Amino acid sequence: MLQIWHDLSPTRRSYSQTIPLTLLAPESVSPKTDSPHKLPPERRYFNISVLWIFYFDSVILALYRLRVRHEVVTMASIGSGLAAAYTIVHARTMSGFLLAALLVHAKDLFDACDGALARLTGTGHRLGRFMDTIGDGVVFTAWIAAAAYRGVAEGMSLPVTLSFGVAAWLSLFLQCSYFNYHQLHYVRRSGASLTSRLDERAETDSGIVAVLARIYDLWFGWQDRMIARFDGWQRERGGLPRNPLHPTNDAWFDHRKLMVANSALCFGTHAFVLIVCLVAGSPFWFLPLVVVAMNLYWATIILTRAVTFRRVLAVSVA
Repeated sequence: MLQIWHDLSPTRRSYSQTIPLTLLAPESVSPKTDSPHKLPPERRYFNISVLWIFYFDSVILALYRLRVRHEVVTMASIGSGLAAAYTIVHARTMSGFLLAALLVHAKDLFDACDGALARLTGTGHRLGRFMDTIGDGVVFTAWIAAAAYRGVAEGMSLPVTLSFGVAAWLSLFLQCSYFNYHQLHYVRRSGASLTSRLDERAETDSGIVAVLARIYDLWFGWQDRMIARFDGWQRERGGLPRNPLHPTNDAWFDHRKLMVANSALCFGTHAFVLIVCLVAGSPFWFLPLVVVAMNLYWATIILTRAVTFRRVLAVSVA
């Protein structure tokens, strides 16, 4: 416990120091309205995955005024997500599936709020970054396992269900890694600062943060590196340098319309797809939708990016 407190303390500030009194009154929110955002106003883009939690800004503000720490929100996100998985497995009626859908929505909502709350209060830290991501990994793995269990319980072949489960697990995390890779480069080009890094192994962490960083690398690191290599290969095929930090690649990472399209690949969209399946009373269909529909969408983005920049290079050469 002492080590965890030490890991929190370098960037920890009391809420009385980080929350201006003007924000405690509803009519005086304007001084800090930009602080929850990752990007400056001129660099923001529409995030498709928050369409189904359109009211989350109000929730962030409410949590902010109540002095709720972002670590508590992260734990609420993980807890509601695991409760949803349990409910999916044990649901026997439509009301059970609807309860699971509400818990999935709660997890998605809390997941959208914790990082913004950390930025708003100036209390972000590396421990929270890994808690959030590893927690997401545990929750989505539990959801996939629960959906596969429902498939078997409803008479699906075990080999088919397991195949869809493994394919969905790989697809879901690779899709999100692709979004994160382009998001981090877009943020880098914007001059903003995040607790996430393009290569987490480059950081020198200690204590519990070092342990979580190692878990993150074992779980997500290979996916991030695979996406980085694939994106470098795609740039090279399009006549751009493989090195993502080369100035010539700025336009590749700065394309706002493609960032909008990419945003549908992050976890919020997967949560929404699961909610739709639960409301329909068929949680198993979450798996083929992730494997087929979401991968087709991802492939469309990849092809669109390739065609777009081949045209740009052709015009520049001409």
